[in-house]
Amino acid sequence: MKYVISDIHGCYDKFMKMLEVINFQPEDQMYILGDVIDRGKESIKLLQYIMKQFNMELLLGNHEEMALQWLKNNDSGYFSCWMNNGGQSTYSQYCELNDIERVTIIEYLNHRPLFLTIDKYILVHAGVDFKTKGNQSRETLLWTRDEFINSVDRFKDNVVIFGHTPTYYMQPNIKPMKIWKEHDGKIGIDCGVVFNGGQLGCLRLDDMAEFYV
Repeated sequence: MKYVISDIHGCYDKFMKMLEVINFQPEDQMYILGDVIDRGKESIKLLQYIMKQFNMELLLGNHEEMALQWLKNNDSGYFSCWMNNGGQSTYSQYCELNDIERVTIIEYLNHRPLFLTIDKYILVHAGVDFKTKGNQSRETLLWTRDEFINSVDRFKDNVVIFGHTPTYYMQPNIKPMKIWKEHDGKIGIDCGVVFNGGQLGCLRLDDMAEFYV
């Protein structure tokens, strides 16, 4: 079975509970659409767990991007942005690691894909530019929001599955938040686990079954 989840944001216990709920097996595959760190309490623990799993594929999210640009490139602008978006606890936990653990995390994040195509699905953290399928910018894949969500364009043969934007943004009257599907062209799976009215959502690609914790 193939599963997609996003924006776990350091909620290690909820993620482990989700693995129980879906009865995740060694032969299954989990695609995580970024933002496993920040805001929650156990970001580094969650990240290190995912790093060790042969059947879990993490895509880069904008929160990993902020962390990476500071930890690898010492970009002070990104550091300020990271700290202002829930990165304090992640950075504190990172600073408690030994040198080998730190290097391992940086190298792992530095080699994360920005998107994947699985069957007919394009998996990405934030979204895409529908006008330029073959040449997507890093900024779009990691940061886009309104332009992507409000776009009436679609890819003819692909469905875009994304996180980044909590689904209350698209369906504010649905509580707790649920996975958002629009005309088979876009599917939002960030159910706002770290926000009021949020939960962790997971989508099984084989039959589009939805799971929540």
